[in-house]
Amino acid sequence: MNDSEMHETIRGLYQGIFEPDAWQRSLAALRDVSGSAHAALLVLDTEQDRVLVSQAAHPATNEAAAHDARPHRPDPGLPFAERLAVGDWYIDRRDAGEAVTRRPAYGEFFHDFELSSIMACLIDRRPTYEVYLSLQRPAGREGYSEADARALDWAIPHLREAIALRERTHAVAAHGHVSADLLNRLPFGVVVFSQSGKAMLTNPAGEPWVRRLVPVAGAGAADTPPPNGNGWRLSRPFAEVIRSVCDAATSQSVQAIQAIGTDGRSVQIVAMALTPALRLDADWHGQAVLVAIHEGVGTPRATTAVLRDLYGLTPAETRLAMLLTTGMGLPDACAQLGIKRETSRTQLKSVFTKTNTGTQAQLAHLLTRLGTVLTESARF
Repeated sequence: MNDSEMHETIRGLYQGIFEPDAWQRSLAALRDVSGSAHAALLVLDTEQDRVLVSQAAHPATNEAAAHDARPHRPDPGLPFAERLAVGDWYIDRRDAGEAVTRRPAYGEFFHDFELSSIMACLIDRRPTYEVYLSLQRPAGREGYSEADARALDWAIPHLREAIALRERTHAVAAHGHVSADLLNRLPFGVVVFSQSGKAMLTNPAGEPWVRRLVPVAGAGAADTPPPNGNGWRLSRPFAEVIRSVCDAATSQSVQAIQAIGTDGRSVQIVAMALTPALRLDADWHGQAVLVAIHEGVGTPRATTAVLRDLYGLTPAETRLAMLLTTGMGLPDACAQLGIKRETSRTQLKSVFTKTNTGTQAQLAHLLTRLGTVLTESARF
């Protein structure tokens, strides 16, 4: 393998962090340069004692079978691989004899798969699994030697680093997906502003408030009289709030304001300074401000099922509990539900007992806490 081919193989290993086909091409290059019939990255599950093929390059199509998660028969040498250090190779040849292979059935393995030799390197060892580069030569070809192993030593550190980077990348991607899903499911609006007022991050519930808090040029500030039925009036200019929470000379890192709609609705807005080390945009410099918008939404649809599953409330008890926690009195609730006063009292007593509450206020507090976690947006 010349320098250009070596560099291309290394490049493919790192490209494989995001593009599985690139790893396959690099494995095919290692297979060809070593005169092998097969090359594969094997993951040995040390807890369940089985081997999975992560990536493999085969001679027929010169392409790999990516992420084949089916269990495969392990290389016979792997049970003895605990003696290897990371970066070490083991070599088994068809002509080596039982004394070297340490397993009588090893010859049958070579015969069944029409191989002359197997060579593998321990890439990495973790508490629950090990990763190997495994190479196999077909029958009729000369078996591997130590020189063959040394000729591939240059690739092992790059393989190890590429695998580690890929694991970290997948972990970050998984955490990002979970974080985004969690953010989108919050029952209140969330917006992260830069110090200049630019929105850097928002969830669906917070998106409408970006322009309400920081309107586009010429649209009129949110704290001015609303120009139409969709306007909101702030108890304090939002630009002033951002300046205040970002001012290092003050200790007011959290502030709250109120927004009043033309229909009389009241919305609470809380702004909090985040760590200056947080950077969500390469062009963003300065303090980050987290803004939470609480619009006082009603009881979430999911609460009905949760009250049933957690507290064993019947449908009738759940309906009564929902009405009472809106501030409605018991007589009005009876009229709306079409039940007798005695029935409502019996149901309410059962609700208090099952939820370990004693008053409507305590019951309302319980449902509010559940709603904070369980509110479902319309798109779910």
